[in-house]
Amino acid sequence: MTYLELYKKAVAVLTDSGCDYSDYDLTCLIEKIFGMKRLDYLAHRNETADIDKEKEFLQSVSKRAEGYPLQYLLQSWTFMDNELFVGEGVLIPRDDTEVCVRGCMEQIDKMHIQSPVIADLCSGSGAIAIALAKKYPDAVISAVELSADAFPYLQKNKEMNHADKIKLIHGNIFLCHENFPDGYFDVVISNPPYIRTDIIPTLQKEIQHEPFSALDGGLDGLIFYRCIAEKWLPKLRKGGTISLEIGEEQASDVCNIFRRKNISDITVMKDIQGLDRAVIIKT
Repeated sequence: MTYLELYKKAVAVLTDSGCDYSDYDLTCLIEKIFGMKRLDYLAHRNETADIDKEKEFLQSVSKRAEGYPLQYLLQSWTFMDNELFVGEGVLIPRDDTEVCVRGCMEQIDKMHIQSPVIADLCSGSGAIAIALAKKYPDAVISAVELSADAFPYLQKNKEMNHADKIKLIHGNIFLCHENFPDGYFDVVISNPPYIRTDIIPTLQKEIQHEPFSALDGGLDGLIFYRCIAEKWLPKLRKGGTISLEIGEEQASDVCNIFRRKNISDITVMKDIQGLDRAVIIKT
């Protein structure tokens, strides 16, 4: 088949499946498999495609039609201009998380600390830790991740982004706080699992392919926030900050968890859609 015939067949497969896709999906898959950017495709669309790559392309399109995430098919995704290796077993980085990271950066800049000491909890692919390491080259960052499936992605992304100063900790945030003295960190940041357990099966097909452990926030979606308030807040120095991504309906509950710890300086940040997306806590 020619590239144009392949493209038309792919559109038909995705359309018939009812998959929520865009032309962007196919452009990305063409670049990934054939090494052709959009202008290259347009220039060569009437040429015959390599038979092996044709098969690989159609297999990828079939998986996409079944709701398999585009990011997993591409095996990479960009977060805050940093390329990250992703695949089955690790949460896909999303633009929403940038709200949490930008809020954190604002607080670090106000501290005027050359080498901030930072904990990135539930680090996953390392998207947050790497973004902070690029912004603050002298930062001392501990990236904590429990999942044996996700941890290799964290290791590879640290290496791929030359974020050599990030310390990787394969551990449980409910336990490994004990490895640090009180007042050790200037910053704690996290995009923890925050979806209620009963909600997860109702989410779109793409999300069902992501690791359950990276989504499940317990019966009320708040167990990780309670853990951070109970176990990691004491590890923060006076004048430090905690930056947390939240679900759009969780701001009040998360704020109250920290208010019960006698914290009053709390700010809720919204995303570009005007939805609550992060909570910034200052001690």
